[in-house]
Amino acid sequence: MEAARSHVVRRPRTTTTTSFSYSVSVSTRIQIRSPAKRRRRHASTKPRSPVLRHCTSCCTQVPNWGAKRARTCSATNTNGCWRDWANLTDGPAGLIAERVLAYDVVDYIRFRAVCCPWRRCSSEPCSRSGLDRRFHPWRWIMLREKLAVLDRHRFLSTSTGECIQVDIPELRDHELLAVTPEGLLVLVHDRKHIRLLNPLTHQLTKLPPLTTLIPPENHNKLSRGNSQFYIDFGAWGSGIANEDSTVVLSFSRRLMIGMAKPGDDHWTLLKYQCGTPEALMFAGRFYCVSVDGLMVLETGVDQPPRLELAAEMHMRVSSYSDDVHLVNNCAELMLVHSLCRRLGAQGELVRCYDAYRVDLDTKTLLPAKSLGGGAGRAVFMGTYCSLSVSLDVFPYGSICADTFYLSSGVGVEATSYHLADGSGEGIRKYKSSLVARPHTLVDCLSSSVTL
Repeated sequence: MEAARSHVVRRPRTTTTTSFSYSVSVSTRIQIRSPAKRRRRHASTKPRSPVLRHCTSCCTQVPNWGAKRARTCSATNTNGCWRDWANLTDGPAGLIAERVLAYDVVDYIRFRAVCCPWRRCSSEPCSRSGLDRRFHPWRWIMLREKLAVLDRHRFLSTSTGECIQVDIPELRDHELLAVTPEGLLVLVHDRKHIRLLNPLTHQLTKLPPLTTLIPPENHNKLSRGNSQFYIDFGAWGSGIANEDSTVVLSFSRRLMIGMAKPGDDHWTLLKYQCGTPEALMFAGRFYCVSVDGLMVLETGVDQPPRLELAAEMHMRVSSYSDDVHLVNNCAELMLVHSLCRRLGAQGELVRCYDAYRVDLDTKTLLPAKSLGGGAGRAVFMGTYCSLSVSLDVFPYGSICADTFYLSSGVGVEATSYHLADGSGEGIRKYKSSLVARPHTLVDCLSSSVTL
C-alpha cells in the first residue's frame, strides 16, 4: 500500500478545461489547458483582448470547412508531472508567441487571451505600427452577408477553412471602400477622412484627407448626394507598399493613384492612361493594366513615382467588350483576359476567359490551362478584385479545380468557367427567398469579392 501511495501524484484541486489552440506549423496543432480559475479572475482585471467568436449559429451556416480538430494534450506528461503553463518564463513563452504570430494573427490573439502572464510576454498589437505586416489578417477574408447582430461580421480563413465572428463597431460611422490583400479595411469617415482598419486588432491608422487627392472641381462628388460614390471611389487595388511605410490608394475607375504615409498631410497623386479598372497589390507592389500593357508602380528617393512596363500584352483588348483581371494565385501573378468569341456552327457569341502567367523577369505572358496546386485551385473574380483558394482546404466536391467563379453582384449566383475545356454555367438569379442566401461555399466566397 505504501509503495502504491508513493506513485500517486497530487493534482490541483481546481482546474479549468477551456482549451486554446495554436499552430506551430501548417500541419501541427497543440492544445493547452488554461490556468486555474483564480488566475483567470486575476487576468480579467487587465485590458481585454479582441473577442473572436466561432461561428455556431446564424442566418447562414458556414462550417469550419477543412479545419482540423486540435489534438488533445493533457497538462500532465507521461511521467505524471503537472506542468504549470501559465508560469512559463518570458523566454519560452515569448518564443512561442513569436512562432504563433509568424503563422496567423488570430492564433496570436487567442494566445494573449489565455492568461495575464502570457499577455505580458507578448507585444500588444495596437502598440505597433498599423502597417506592421505581422499583425495583418492576410489569411482571412470578410464575408459580406449580414448577421442578426449589428456590427458583427464573419471571417473565413483561406488556409484552414475556419470561420469566426468579429464585432466591428467602427463601421457605424465609417464607409467601406475596399479590402486590401493584407486583410485591412479601407474606410472613409464623413466622405473625407481615409482610415485603414485592422478588423481583428481594431487598430485604426489615420491617413491624409481625401480632399487632398481629389481636385477641387470634383469635391462635389464627395457629397452625400452623389449616388455613384461607391463606383467613383471604390478603392480596390489599394494596399501597403513593400517597404511597409507607404499606403497606396487606388481609384482605378478614376485612373488615379495616391501615395502617403501615416502622419502625412496630403497624398501624392499619380494618374495613368485609360485601361481597365482592375488593379492589384502583389508582393508589396502595385500593378494595373493600361493601354501600354501591364504596368507596375515604381518609387524612388530621387525620382517621382511613375508607372513602368511590367509585361507586354500582345493580345487585343477591347475597352468596350473585354475585361482584364489580375489574380494573386498562391504568390504567382496571373492575368485573366475576358472576351467574347463566336463558337459553333451558329456563331453564338460566348464569353470566354484566357489565363496567363506573368513572367516578371522576361516581361512576358505565358498561356496557362491550369491554376496549379496539389489538389488544384479555384479563382473567385468580382468586378474589381479576385480571390484564389486551394481545394486542399475545403471539402471535396464543394468547388472545382481550375475553375473561375465569376460574381456580378449581390442576388445573382456566381457563373463558372472551367479553364481546361472552356465549359461553364450561365448567370442565374436566386429563385427562392425561403432560404437565406448565400448558403453554399461558392455563394460565400463569391460574395467576398463583391463590395
